[in-house]
Amino acid sequence: MDEKRDGQRIRRAYDSLAAGYDRQGETKPANAFLERPATLSLLPDVRDSRVLDAGCGAGHLTRELRERGADVVGLDVSGEMLAYARRRAPDAAFLRADLQRGLPFGAESFDGIASSLAFHYVRDWEALFRDLRRVLERDGWLVFSVQHPHADFEEYDDAENYHTTERVSADWESFGDTVTVPAYRRPLAATIQPALEAGFRLDRLVEPTPTDDYRRVDPDRYEYEATRPNFLCLRFRS
Repeated sequence: MDEKRDGQRIRRAYDSLAAGYDRQGETKPANAFLERPATLSLLPDVRDSRVLDAGCGAGHLTRELRERGADVVGLDVSGEMLAYARRRAPDAAFLRADLQRGLPFGAESFDGIASSLAFHYVRDWEALFRDLRRVLERDGWLVFSVQHPHADFEEYDDAENYHTTERVSADWESFGDTVTVPAYRRPLAATIQPALEAGFRLDRLVEPTPTDDYRRVDPDRYEYEATRPNFLCLRFRS
């Protein structure tokens, strides 16, 4: 397995998806009315805090953090995504970097880290969470969302063994052209244990259900999302 090559594929995929995600990320129901509200509900008071948006994409979460008063650095591997993020949150700082290759920050650089649907593009979570804890202040916080382990195993056609971490891929069509996006799916234990082994404490876990706005804009999909897990949102303390 060539993780470097997969990293390049992920970057190219998100470069291709950037325009569509920028255009639809505000209103696509699974993001706007399911994952994002749950992720935001886990944020503490961020006013005057130094926050890393790890895997910031087109900057939707970055802008929310800025509006809540945080001093934000957005990091992403996709230059195209960062171009949209800079326009969406012009008063934040941005840096192009790959989460799979380590964080380019000194120890205790941030009070908190937020990440929306980015960590499942990293295979080695043991190294990732050690690095996340390294750049956090003592008593810092980490809030992140990922695809739900059960949904991953059910929905990826190339998933074979729930109990292992697997390299999978899917063809995305909802943001415009069809783009093949590789990712890594893992069981629930492998979603939580690396953070605990890095010294984090699990503070809260949410399996989000769709908001009433979701029902209004897409009632058929709402019924599906209301009865099946799609995302997992977690808050840890360092």
